[in-house]
Amino acid sequence: MQVIVHFAVGLTGGLLVLLFVDWEQPREFLFIFGNGVWAMLPDGHWMLSAFGVDGLAAVWKAFHGTAWANLFWFHHFLDASETGQENLEAGASLLLLLVAVGIYYLENDWNAE
Repeated sequence: MQVIVHFAVGLTGGLLVLLFVDWEQPREFLFIFGNGVWAMLPDGHWMLSAFGVDGLAAVWKAFHGTAWANLFWFHHFLDASETGQENLEAGASLLLLLVAVGIYYLENDWNAE
């Protein structure tokens, strides 16, 4: 699965969580962005391999292949659900993010007086 899919799913999850939690906007922004990064962490083995840290990359890749990676916004499930149509998957995840942004915007109380 493309990394943008994991990032978009993490952002979406963060936005949906914030529908039930009311923090100040700077903290919410960091939370949303952090969820996007959190969702990508299991793919960190690619970066470690690229930088020549092969031992740690192998351990990380082994973790990536387990159900424990689902703790990172369903990372393993998404990878196991690949369709081979990368652009469609990316587009669907970005559409899901767009819907979540719309819901978050409509349900947020920042304009309440």
